[in-house]
Amino acid sequence: MKTILRILLPVIVVALGVAGFALLKSNAPVDPPLEPSARVWSVTAVSVEYKHLSPTLRLYGRVESPRETRLRSAVPADVKELTALSGRVVSKGELLLRLDDHDLKLMLRQRNAEVADIKAQIESEKKRHGSDLTALKHEHALYDLAERVLKRAERLAQSQAGTQARVDEAQRALRLQALALTSRQRAVSDHTPRLAQLDARLNKSKAVRDQVHRDLQRSELTAPFDGRITAVHVSPGDRVRPGDRLIDLFDTNFVELRAQIPNRYLPTLRQALNHGNPVTATIELNGNAIQLELDRLAGKIERGQGGVDAFFNIIGEKHLIELGRTVSVFVDLPEEANVFALPATAVYGANNVYRIQDNRLSMVQIERVGDYRNGQWGSWILFRSENLSEGDMILANQLPNAVEGLKVDILTQTD
Repeated sequence: MKTILRILLPVIVVALGVAGFALLKSNAPVDPPLEPSARVWSVTAVSVEYKHLSPTLRLYGRVESPRETRLRSAVPADVKELTALSGRVVSKGELLLRLDDHDLKLMLRQRNAEVADIKAQIESEKKRHGSDLTALKHEHALYDLAERVLKRAERLAQSQAGTQARVDEAQRALRLQALALTSRQRAVSDHTPRLAQLDARLNKSKAVRDQVHRDLQRSELTAPFDGRITAVHVSPGDRVRPGDRLIDLFDTNFVELRAQIPNRYLPTLRQALNHGNPVTATIELNGNAIQLELDRLAGKIERGQGGVDAFFNIIGEKHLIELGRTVSVFVDLPEEANVFALPATAVYGANNVYRIQDNRLSMVQIERVGDYRNGQWGSWILFRSENLSEGDMILANQLPNAVEGLKVDILTQTD
């Protein structure tokens, strides 16, 4: 009996424990299940404001000048003095370089002497012509006298009062005088061609002298306009020859920026130019904004180009800009009516945004008009849409899980 009790007692204890646990569990209070709450996302919003705004076109341009000059040597000489320095701004007529002019001055003296010599020959020819004209009258008189002497001698010879020798002598004197008269007449008639020949020599000598004088003047190089020096190719003491490159400079009053306009924007810009509507642009240089204005479009498209070159006038201090510099150009296109600006972060896909209504997102399709420079470039875009009204709130930041109907809370509003 005791043995049976020892066996059954543990079983009874375990059974009582299980029964007690089951009783307690059945009488325990039941907690209601927790309902999951929807998450609300904090977002930034921007208000739709319809305005007349100008889209901005970003281009890359290069600073150029249509009046960039390369000064070259006109004479063989040594560089005597050099005042030009690369990068320096100079005024029109300012001395840049002086060549040694000693040889040119000697040559000029020689040419002046040649001119004076020919002038003296011309004066002598004119005086000789005057003497020949006077002598010609006397030669005519002597010829007439010799002719009368011959006739008298012939009459005397016929009347036996004179001799044949006297007749021969008179004939000889007449022929000699005829030769003298012919020679004098030739001298008088040769005056005009001789004078013309001397005049031609004088003109040639003057031209050579003037050329030397011009070379002497060109031994001093001065600035042809108000400009800025871009390069100096010689130093004092260098020997230069005609055609050698000396100094490069450009006209600071004729500085422009060349940029290539994509073909899709050409009709808009060409129409603005044809109607006289100014097209402005801006570049940033060393932290300063410099204004530009579209002047003209190129008349030729080079092979391989994807657009037409446009030339912008630089407004302001043009000499501060170096030639060849490449800069970003922000072109203000003609105004568009009934458009609104949104930050680039508000756009989902190509042309979708989320409108916030009753704190929930609603996708709206919009039409892109162009980029808009509102502060930092690339952060704003112009749109138009028939599905959005003035004052509608648009999601301005990117949400990775943005979907239709997502609940949001506007934390801040972007202007």
